[in-house]
Amino acid sequence: MVLIEKFWSLKAVAFLCLGPSDNPIATTAPNLTGGKIANTAPPGPFFQGFKPPYPTDAWWSGYSVGTQDSTVSGPFPFESATTNTSIVFGISNKRDFDGTSIHQPTQTDWSVGMSGLPNDLQHRKATSWDTQTVCLQYFTDSGSTMSSCMVPGSPYMTFTFKNAVVNINSMNGNLGTLTWVTAGKKAKITNSAGTYLLYALDTSLTLTTNANTLQSQSGYTGTIRMALLNETSQEAILDKYVGAYPTGLTMSYAVSGNTSTQTWKWSTAGNSSSLLTLSWPHHRKVLSNPTSASIQYLTTKGYMKGVVGNTWTLTHTLPSIYWFAPNAPQSSCLSQLNQTLQYDVSALSVMVPGDFYYWGGSFARAARLALIAEQTGRTDLVNTVVGILKQSFAYWLDATHSPAAAYETGWGGVINKDGWNNTWVDFGNAYYNDHHFHYGYFLYGASVIGKYDATWLSQNKDFLTHIARDIGNPSPNDPYYTVTRHMDWFAGHSWASGIANGAGSRDQESTGEAINGYYGLLMFAEVTGNNALIDYARMLLAIEEMGAQTYWHLYPSVTTDTPYPEAGFRNLITVGNVEDWQAGAWLFWGAQRTEIAAIQMLPLTPIGEVTYDKAWLQNVIPYCQAELNDPTIGDAFKSVIYAAYATVNPQQAFNYSQQLSDWGSGNSATNQLYFVATRSSSSNICNTNLQTPQGSYYIQDVASGKYVTVSGSGSLAATASASLTAAPFTLAFMPGGGSILAQSNNQYVTADPNGQTALAAARATPSTYETFRWVTQSDGSYQLLALVNHDYVSTTSSNLVNNANSTNGITAGKYKLVPITSSTGAAVPASGTLKNVKTGKYVVATAANVTLLATATSAASATKWTFEKLSTSTSTTTYYDIRSQTTNEIVTGTTSGADPLTAARDVASTWESFQILSYNGNFVIIDLANGLNVAVQADNTLIANSNIVDSSTTWTIA
Repeated sequence: MVLIEKFWSLKAVAFLCLGPSDNPIATTAPNLTGGKIANTAPPGPFFQGFKPPYPTDAWWSGYSVGTQDSTVSGPFPFESATTNTSIVFGISNKRDFDGTSIHQPTQTDWSVGMSGLPNDLQHRKATSWDTQTVCLQYFTDSGSTMSSCMVPGSPYMTFTFKNAVVNINSMNGNLGTLTWVTAGKKAKITNSAGTYLLYALDTSLTLTTNANTLQSQSGYTGTIRMALLNETSQEAILDKYVGAYPTGLTMSYAVSGNTSTQTWKWSTAGNSSSLLTLSWPHHRKVLSNPTSASIQYLTTKGYMKGVVGNTWTLTHTLPSIYWFAPNAPQSSCLSQLNQTLQYDVSALSVMVPGDFYYWGGSFARAARLALIAEQTGRTDLVNTVVGILKQSFAYWLDATHSPAAAYETGWGGVINKDGWNNTWVDFGNAYYNDHHFHYGYFLYGASVIGKYDATWLSQNKDFLTHIARDIGNPSPNDPYYTVTRHMDWFAGHSWASGIANGAGSRDQESTGEAINGYYGLLMFAEVTGNNALIDYARMLLAIEEMGAQTYWHLYPSVTTDTPYPEAGFRNLITVGNVEDWQAGAWLFWGAQRTEIAAIQMLPLTPIGEVTYDKAWLQNVIPYCQAELNDPTIGDAFKSVIYAAYATVNPQQAFNYSQQLSDWGSGNSATNQLYFVATRSSSSNICNTNLQTPQGSYYIQDVASGKYVTVSGSGSLAATASASLTAAPFTLAFMPGGGSILAQSNNQYVTADPNGQTALAAARATPSTYETFRWVTQSDGSYQLLALVNHDYVSTTSSNLVNNANSTNGITAGKYKLVPITSSTGAAVPASGTLKNVKTGKYVVATAANVTLLATATSAASATKWTFEKLSTSTSTTTYYDIRSQTTNEIVTGTTSGADPLTAARDVASTWESFQILSYNGNFVIIDLANGLNVAVQADNTLIANSNIVDSSTTWTIA
C-alpha cells in the first residue's frame, strides 16, 4: 500500500504531505537539449515560503498566477476567487440549456475577509496543499489572520480568524435580511443569492451592518462557516454536521490484480465521523458502502449528494491492455491488412519535429505500424519502422534543432522552448496546456522504439523519464515535477488548462488524448519494467476513462443519477467540452458532430477496447450520419468513428471503413483495419469482394461498348471501338481502394473534387484525389467510385466524370475490366514504308514539303521511315518515334487532332510519341499527343483524329 501524508509543510525545504506515492519515478535533475528557461507567467507571491515545483493545472491554480484573482473551478459546489482583501465565493442558482450547452454561470454571492489588509498580492499565501485541497491564509502587518482550507465536496465555506475584524460582504448589491436563529452562533442571511446559513463554531459572533457589509467585533478569534440553504429540509442536515470541518486529505491506494482501491481520509477539526462531504455521479459509481445524507446541490456535472464520514473507499477495475488488442486480427482480414501495412510502411518517412503535438501524433501513428507488423509476423517491416522512428526522435537530441525541449524553472516542467513567451505556440505548451495530450504521444512512440531496441532505450531513458515525470509523477518527493500535473482527483478526470490567461476556468475537450496520455505513461512503465508505475498508470487510465464515460459520453435513455438531467442535452450524444461552469456539444475549434465525437475517441489504439462503450457508440453513428455521408467533410475524423463503431458491429465498421481515402495525421489505413479486425465476432469481419482489382486492364463502357482512351491532355473518354486502340491502365492497391495508372503517359488518374470535369491521367503520384473503388455488380461489371467526393463515375458525352450520386439523377456508369494479355501480333519492323490499307497509297514527306501525304503509288517512290523505341516505354506498352530516313526529321502530331502530321522535329518529345499496334497483319498508329488513331484524309494528309479502327486507320509497314 502506498500512502500520502496530510499536507505539504509551509517550509520550502521539506514537504510533509506526500502524493499518491512516497516514491518518485526518479529525482535526477533535468539536462534537456533546450536548457532551462522561465515562461512569462511566473508564480505569484501566493507560493511565498515555498519553492518549485508547483501545481499548474489544479482546479485552484488561478489563486497563484498573475493578479491571483481568477475565478477558479471550486471548491465545488462553490466557485471562488481570491482578491487582495477577501475570498469571494458563490453557488450558481441559474442553469439553462440552449440546445447545445448546459450553463451554470459563475455566481459570486459573498466575500469574506478582514479589516486591515493592504491592497496588494503579498498578504495572502498558501500554507499547504494536497491532491485535492489547498489551504491559504490572509495576514495583516499587525498579526491578524484569516485561514481557510478549500476542500472540494464540502457544502460549507470555512474561515478561521485570529484577532481580526471579520468583513462579510454581499456581492449581489444588497445585504438582504439577517436573522439570528441562535444569538451569536447561527444566523440566516437572505437576499437575491438565496438563503445562506452562517455558523460561529466557537466564539460568539457579533455582527453590525455597514451598507452591504456585515462586520464583527474587533479582535475576533474563531471559526465561522457559511452554507447555502438550497431547500428548507436541508437545514437540519447542515446544522447536524456543521461541527466537523476538513483541513486536508490523506490518500492511499492499493492495486491487486485488475482492481485498485483508493482510500481518501480527510483530516478534520471536530468529530471526524460527522464530516459531511458531497459526491458527484462518478464517485457514486465506485464508492464502497457510503453513508448518505439527504442534501444535494446541482452543479454543471450533476447533483452533488451528501456522504457522511471522513473516509471514502473507491474501487476501480483497471485495464489490462498493453501493446496489442486482446484479440489477434481475424483471418478474413489478414490479406488486406498485410497489403495495407506494406503500403503504409513504404510510404513512411522521417518526421521532423515542428512542435510537440502534431509531431507526436504522427510519431505515435508510425509506431502503431511497428506493433501491427510484429503481430502479423512482418518482422522485416518492424525494423524499417523503428529505424524511421529513431531518426525522427533524434531531432529532440539535437541541440541545434528548433523546437527543443527545455526545463521551465518558474513552475517546474518540460516545455517547448519556442513558446516560452507566446501562449499560442504549440497550444500553450510552455504554459502547461495539454501536456498529457502532447507527451502521451511522445512516450508511446518512444516506448515502441525501446520495445525493439534495449540499447536505444538505455541511451535515451533519462530524457524519456523527464517526459514521464512531467505528466505522471506520483510523488512530491520529486524535486522537479509536480504531482500528476493534469489529474483532478476529486473531479474524476484531468483538466487540459494550464496557467495561461490567469489560470481561470478549467476545461478539457479531448478525453481520448487525455486517456492516451496515461496509456503512453503505461507503455513507458511497461518497457522500463517499472511495476509501481504500471499500477499507477493503470489507475490513472481507469479514472480518466470513467470520467469520459460519465461526463463526455451521453446516454439518452439513462435517467437515474445522470450528470445531465436535461433529456435534450443527453440527446446530443457527445459532449465536446467540459468546463467548470458549462458543458456543451461544441469545441473551441469546431462544431461538427463528427469532430466532437472523434476527439473523444482518438487516437485509435488498443486501449479503446475499454474507452469505446457500446451504449454510447451505438448512438454516435446515427447522430453523426448526415456528416458521415457528406463528401465535403473530410475523412480524418470519420475514420476514428468508423473504427470505434466496430465495438458495436465490426462487419458494418469494415464496410464503413472501406469508404475512406484519408485517415488524418494520427491514424492510418493499417491501424484502422487492425482495430476493426481485432473485434470479437463469430463471422467474417472483412469482405474480400470490396478489395480492388489489380493488374493491367482496358476499361470498357458497358452502355456504349466503347473502350476508354486517354487524350493528349490526359482526359479519359469512352471513344475507342476496340480494345486495340484503347488506353491500357495499371490498377494497383491503395488503402481504401486503388489507383489507376495510364500506361500511355505514366500518369495516375485523378478526379475533380467538385465532379465537374472529366477524370484525367495527370498526376505523377497517387493520393486522395487519385483513389478509386471498383464496386462489383451482379453481372460481373463494376461501378467506379471516386473517393475524393464519394460520387460514382458516369459516362457523360463520352467523358468519364465523377458526378453520379443518389440525389442528382445522374446514373452511374458500368464498366468492364478487360485483362491485357501479351500481344501475339506482328512485331513492329525497325524501318520500312507506310501504306494505307484503304487507299493503297504510300506515305511521302520531303524537305520541301514536310507534311505527310499518302500519295505515292509505289514503295520505290515512298519515304522510308525508322521506328525507334522510346525510353518512356513500359514493360507492357512500347512507344515509338517515327523518323524520316530522307530528312532525318521526326514526325510530330498535335493535341487538337486537326493538323496534319509533319516530319519536322529534330528531337522526340510528347508530340512526337506514338503507339504502334498490330492489327490483322497490319498496324494501327496512335498519336499519344491526343490518344487518337492516325487516319488518311480526303486530301491525302495524315491526321490523328479517329477513334475507329478501319481501313482508313490501318497501315502496312514493309
